[in-house]
Amino acid sequence: MSIVDYSALKNEEHGAEPPFKSDESGLHGEADFPIAVYDADVTNNFVSWHWHEELEFGYVTEGSVLIECGKNKHILNTGDIYFVNANTLHALFRSGSGAKSVFCSVVVHGSIVGGKDNSIYHRKYVAPITGSSGLRELILTPKDSGYSKILGLLTNIWNTENTKMPDHELYVRSELSELFRILISISKKNVSARPAASIVQEARLREILVFIHDHYAEKITLEDMASAAFVSKSEVLRCFKNITGQSPFEYLKNYRLRNAAYMIKNTSDSINTICGLCGFDDHSYFSKAFKEAYGCSPREFRK
Repeated sequence: MSIVDYSALKNEEHGAEPPFKSDESGLHGEADFPIAVYDADVTNNFVSWHWHEELEFGYVTEGSVLIECGKNKHILNTGDIYFVNANTLHALFRSGSGAKSVFCSVVVHGSIVGGKDNSIYHRKYVAPITGSSGLRELILTPKDSGYSKILGLLTNIWNTENTKMPDHELYVRSELSELFRILISISKKNVSARPAASIVQEARLREILVFIHDHYAEKITLEDMASAAFVSKSEVLRCFKNITGQSPFEYLKNYRLRNAAYMIKNTSDSINTICGLCGFDDHSYFSKAFKEAYGCSPREFRK
């Protein structure tokens, strides 16, 4: 199973260069129209843990998908819809042993609907959503109220942005406004208080992830991670286990491999050089780990 770079799934011109950030704020769409649409096949891949100040909507088009938001896990079947709020730590994976796991997503900044922070549109229709600590995610299935309307809006938005039809900005903004109106109504019934411990652990994990992304090319110890978040080494292990289900070093390895894969495809650096630049000091181990993640050797991946 390999690691998907979200920015490379669609709209490749907006793709970020490594080091990839789990904080993806500002990477989706254009600065003056911050929205991007993606078509993701996670049958043999996954979208790693990340967050962004944009809101994310998606729907499964084939098979089933596992979405994790902090400690919450949801299995989505074909047609199911998900919403992930701004700045929510989340990841998406294949679910079970089905033939395919494919979904479409819309990642959009609230400013398209709300405008400036002091506008009435932001205060009434965006801030109540993005500012709600009790609303991290929503899952809608065909039996839920508002499902058909939301699916229609998301499909229209996705198709319009994917084809960049004339006047797409006006059309998309109109559809998004209706989407937010419905979302506010639904969200009022789905807000739940989050345990303080969960909020604290997620904040700590973010600090550790940022440290890893800034220093992944260097030797990183468990003590280094703990120091970055001002916590104990055992707390680092708990944060990763409770939220991601991974050990910190499993995450670090996958993150290094993700950057290595990008460099192999997009630079002329030698495999040995990339190995070192991505924090691997053993070429044999790097080759073995890369093949396990991507199904081929680094040299085969470059062809």
